Amino acid sequence: MKFEEILDELENISATLERGDLPLEEGIALYNRGLELSKEAIEILKDGKGKITLLSDELGKLADTAFEVNDND
Repeated sequence: MKFEEILDELENISATLERGDLPLEEGIALYNRGLELSKEAIEILKDGKGKITLLSDELGKLADTAFEVNDND
């Protein structure tokens, strides 16, 4: 499931729970679904942070590399 889809579903769950018109069992089940989705979203963010950190490290190495500039260009 994509991150944006998770957020959409979490928003729907939140709105449904805020209405307060669900039977207790359904509310608990929906709340648990929200927790599962939250965990999934956190994992996606952690994975993305790792990729961004890796990319930043690589870009930093490139920036530290001296390039020879040819004035004839």
